[in-house]
Amino acid sequence: MKEIIAVIRTDATEATKAALESIGVKGITFSSVIGRGRQRGTIRTPDPEGTLRRDIGVSIMKQRNILPDTDDPRYNVPVQKEIELGFLPKKMLTIVADDQDIPGIVETLIRVNRSGQKGDGKIFICPLTESVRIRTGERGSRALS
Repeated sequence: MKEIIAVIRTDATEATKAALESIGVKGITFSSVIGRGRQRGTIRTPDPEGTLRRDIGVSIMKQRNILPDTDDPRYNVPVQKEIELGFLPKKMLTIVADDQDIPGIVETLIRVNRSGQKGDGKIFICPLTESVRIRTGERGSRALS
């Protein structure tokens, strides 16, 4: 038996849950957490000073053949801005499964959660020595089914 602990983006929770259910995973625990890794709590967000609105205005002016002065520094500000928040909200899920099920679960987690961007998450696989179903006293794999 092994325990899988995965930290994923919050917006991937439903897709992750559905994908795991589709491969037969029955027991999943989700928790809301905050944290940071290599991403360092930094997100890219639209520029709050209105750059996006200005760029849309420029686009409309170009469509109407009213071209702005593109040398004007107001039109050369990037649309995206990085903001450091410190810690970001994430979802942490825990799954306990038999050893032979681990590769399929891990591959599913990677497939559903990989966007190629910083902050996609991490998966930890830990050995587990015992599990016990409280209601019946069943142990090991029998406690998981």
